[in-house]
This record gives sequence, C-alpha cells and structure tokens, in this order.
Amino acid sequence: MKIEPQAHHHNSDESTEGSARWRVEVLVAGDPVRASVVLARRRPREVALFDTGLALHEVSLRAALAARGLAPEDVSMVFNTHAHVDHSHNNSLFARARIYCSARDRQWTRALHAALSATNEADAPELLRFYPDLASGAYDPKIVRKMFEIERLLWDDARLGDDRQCAWLEEASLPTGIHAIATPGHVPFHTSFIIDADPFPVLVAGDALLMRDEADAVLQLMPPHDPVAYHRSQLWVLSFHGLIVPGHDAPFMNPFATERP
Repeated sequence: MKIEPQAHHHNSDESTEGSARWRVEVLVAGDPVRASVVLARRRPREVALFDTGLALHEVSLRAALAARGLAPEDVSMVFNTHAHVDHSHNNSLFARARIYCSARDRQWTRALHAALSATNEADAPELLRFYPDLASGAYDPKIVRKMFEIERLLWDDARLGDDRQCAWLEEASLPTGIHAIATPGHVPFHTSFIIDADPFPVLVAGDALLMRDEADAVLQLMPPHDPVAYHRSQLWVLSFHGLIVPGHDAPFMNPFATERP
C-alpha cells in the first residue's frame, strides 16, 4: 500500500535532492465555492496538477494554465485528494495525464451517487451509511438537501477521466518527491499530498482542511463522513511544517516552518 499513515510520515523528506524538488504554485485559489488547484513542475516534461475543480470552472482553469504557457496536453500527472465534483471534474481535460487517485475513494463516491439518484431525502437510510452524523440532527436539513442537490446536479462520471488512465494510490509508486498521506474523515478514503519543494515543503490538504479557520466559519459545511477521523486529520494538517493549501481557502504558512538550508 503506497498511501502512508499520518503518524509514520515526517513532514519533509530531506533525502530529496535539490534538483529533484518541485516548483510549486497555487494555480487556482480556493474559496467556499471553488476548490484549490495546485501546479507542480519539475524538468520540462513533468507537469502535475493536484485536484482539478468543477467542470463549471473549466474555462478559468484553462486560462490559468495558458497564462503559464501550458495547455492541457502538457499536463503529465493529475493527483486527486478525493472524487467529489469540486475536486475532480476537470480530470477529463487531461487525456495524456496519468491520474493518481484512490480506487476505494472512486468506488465510495460512485456508490454515494447511486444512492443520491435513488432518493431526494437528506436523511434517507441510503444516505446515512455515507454520512452517519446526519442522524444526530446537528445539521440544517435544508442546507444538507441543497448540498446533495448540487452534488447530484453537477456529477458526471465521465469528467473523472478514464479509469484506464488511473494509477491507484493503493498500489502505485509515486514520483520522487510526492507523498500520499491518508487523511480520512471528510470522506473515508481521502488523501492529502506532500510535495518536496523549495524553499518549503507543500501540503495539498484537500478537504482534510476545508478552510484555515474552519472552526470560526459562519457557513454551515457539509457534515464529514466521520467527524472524529476528520478532526484527527485536521490536527495533523495543522501540525505540518511548511506551506498548507486548504481545500477551499488561501494557502498559508505554518508559523513553525523553517527554510531548508
């Protein structure tokens, strides 16, 4: 299994030589309705995207790439933190790329959408197995119903990209300088990625940390699949020494980070 547990991974990989480290920038800044997209480059032909956003944002994603002299066919790798529509639905633009993602996460998300297509009730038994905490009554059912409606409306399995392009994180070897870390909670098989970059390592948190100050958010967020695991993953993300890219917020530097020599 190539996805590392949180407790067994050091925050940076000092064994990665300087020439093998990635040049990283946030290609699309995250906000409450748009997921962060991260661009990493190394050598002329290694171009990686971490998450790809909503299909509705295809034009702006193409424009952001073009502003950097890149076209979709230049992207050689795509990494998905998870398969929700706002993180995966421009995968299909990158027909030449290898898509690194969790097979179990794709299976779970497809099963969720099969359940969504079978009911309009936010607290239906078919959905409670995906989001057990809905039964607690702590979430506004109108907001949850609206979120499910959006997910149902925007879902298009073809936008995930061809499964034949996929390198499953459960078994694939990753490129040097990229590490997949299990960060469950938001969804059961969520994965965050550490990129060995200069001058700091970068953590693409995905929705293991939706927003930097999530506890103070006035918006009600979608309930996590597992609140306890989600909180544990949040704490791990916030302990990372380097640049942290939340799923739906601007990147920020951990104040305890130190530059590499």
